[in-house]
Amino acid sequence: MLMSLLLLAAFETHAAPPPVPGLCTAPVPADRDTPGCYQTNIVELGEDFDTLYWHIFEFQNEAAAAAEAKKHHLAAVTTVHGRTWLYVLGVEKEAVEGGVRRAAIGPLDVPEGNVTAHFSEAIFPPGMRTRVHSHPGPEAFYVVEGEQCMETPTEKQKLAAGTSYIVRAGPHLQAAPRGRRNLVLILAPSGQPFVIPGSDWKSTGFCDD
Repeated sequence: MLMSLLLLAAFETHAAPPPVPGLCTAPVPADRDTPGCYQTNIVELGEDFDTLYWHIFEFQNEAAAAAEAKKHHLAAVTTVHGRTWLYVLGVEKEAVEGGVRRAAIGPLDVPEGNVTAHFSEAIFPPGMRTRVHSHPGPEAFYVVEGEQCMETPTEKQKLAAGTSYIVRAGPHLQAAPRGRRNLVLILAPSGQPFVIPGSDWKSTGFCDD
């Protein structure tokens, strides 16, 4: 009987996780605290970008952030996780007035041709993790609260609130053993799916604890 229980526990530990609600493609639900990953903004970049930086600023209100966004060619404003954010895509140094700089993430390797920037918010309760997946361009995220665990075939990272990470290519998974809230950016060729489920790569279980 004890052996049967141990085998069952091992199976449950290594069973494939269910899909993350929203899959970073669905609109934000009415209840802004619903666990999952939901799309908040889309910005069309056009083409002819070699590299790009994602600048994240926090503002006191949407009106101030929207006024500053008008000064920039590629910008978006969103209110998620109870805070207002201005995203600016551009060169390494971008002058922004009125907000608090939280991160400058890059350089991001931009795919060839016309590219779309997909912004999302993610809320993972303790223990939630993604399935192994990939993207046709880089994914970047900023940890707003909690701790982010990331595993790729070549890297293992646990990142605290206030830090960021870039997944440049290939399969990976993300997890939140203790819970976390993220801001997410995925760059992808326009018109193509930007979340690709599945891979032959298997996680080592680094993010399970």
